[in-house]
Amino acid sequence: METEIQTIIGRFMITRFNLNGSSFYYYALLLIIGTFPALSLIIEGYGSGVWYLLGVLGIAAFASKPTIVKSIIRDRRLLLLLSLPLAFVIWSFLIYHFIDSSDFAKSRFQRHTLLLICIPVTLLFYHLNFRTKDLLLCFSLSGIVFLVYWLLDDGAGRLDGLVHAIHFGNIALIVFILCCGASALQTRRHWFVISVVGGAGSLLAFIQAGSRGGVMALVIALLVIGFWFSISRNRIRHFTITLVLVMLAAGLSINFIPPLSDRYDATIQEVSKINDGQMYNSVGMRLMMWDASLEVAAHSPFIGSGFSAYRTEIFDRIEKDELKPIMSEFSSEPHSQFLYQLASHGLIGVFLFLLLVTVPLFYLASEKTVSDRASKVLALTLSIIFLSFLFFGLTITLFDQRRVLQSFGLLYSLTAWFLSVKQKERIL
Repeated sequence: METEIQTIIGRFMITRFNLNGSSFYYYALLLIIGTFPALSLIIEGYGSGVWYLLGVLGIAAFASKPTIVKSIIRDRRLLLLLSLPLAFVIWSFLIYHFIDSSDFAKSRFQRHTLLLICIPVTLLFYHLNFRTKDLLLCFSLSGIVFLVYWLLDDGAGRLDGLVHAIHFGNIALIVFILCCGASALQTRRHWFVISVVGGAGSLLAFIQAGSRGGVMALVIALLVIGFWFSISRNRIRHFTITLVLVMLAAGLSINFIPPLSDRYDATIQEVSKINDGQMYNSVGMRLMMWDASLEVAAHSPFIGSGFSAYRTEIFDRIEKDELKPIMSEFSSEPHSQFLYQLASHGLIGVFLFLLLVTVPLFYLASEKTVSDRASKVLALTLSIIFLSFLFFGLTITLFDQRRVLQSFGLLYSLTAWFLSVKQKERIL
């Protein structure tokens, strides 16, 4: 009976999803994946619904071909990549169960469990015969969604959706990077135009969102990539050229693109006010939040003090008149993934977060995984994205947002698939 069920599911998966890229369902799945980053920020419930759907399809893929486990076990890299989200969630569960079992902590732990869906989604990618060009190109659809959303916006303020403008802008930036990768691989004019339009739409959305941390993350990520390539090829002059071009682009953007120049001017004014003792502005309140999180981390630096420890510290300081009541609006997280992770999960939690972001980078930097042009473009694109996530975490908390977790999980799954042994056989 079990064998018959597996056979039925297997036939369904093969006939519906794997007909040499010509199946309607193949393109329907690409449509769902490609629009996921943008629509999850705009349509309530879309992100969770699609994320769970992809997870269920991944489980179905596993059920149709249980021997896939043997292939995963033989692939140590893929096994490690699949174990990292599990380790992260297990540590969050231990923190919630033994240190902080409040309702606030429960809500945060439940969000972290979304990372577990990375495992079946990776199995789905592993099972299907996606082409690199198709996968990158499909994200241009999110760029087009961002373009329409930007056109419909009244332009009165920063662009946002179901999340804060910072998260909205950062995800738009990720889509822009994916669109750039898609443009580099397209040989047909109409597909190239679609990727360029998607890139333009996501770039406009990123600019209008005014994410200062996103600009900083992109600049640092590009410089790190340029430095790595220069060192690995022993061509330091290339890094000098990269440094000049990136800094020139950043300087021109700050001076001539109104949303970015406005945010830059605001930053300068806020720093000036801080020097005069006026702390209640965007930068100043961040500094006070970071101070509170460091105070919490000092109590239990290795295992952390729980999800709500930072929140408790903020309210204690308000009660003691050390902070103004307005700071209660910023009590859930300290605008830094690293400091929040340190305060709530300790050094162990910080280490696990770093593993999630840097282990894929380590493998992507391996020359053995990039043999053809498509592989090189995808590896470079994903490297910039993971570096961006790493630097996003300096100025904003990432893993307390469901929609950020889902987008990160999708890209993590795509990377795990790309680095798998089967990827070498399937990529075109």
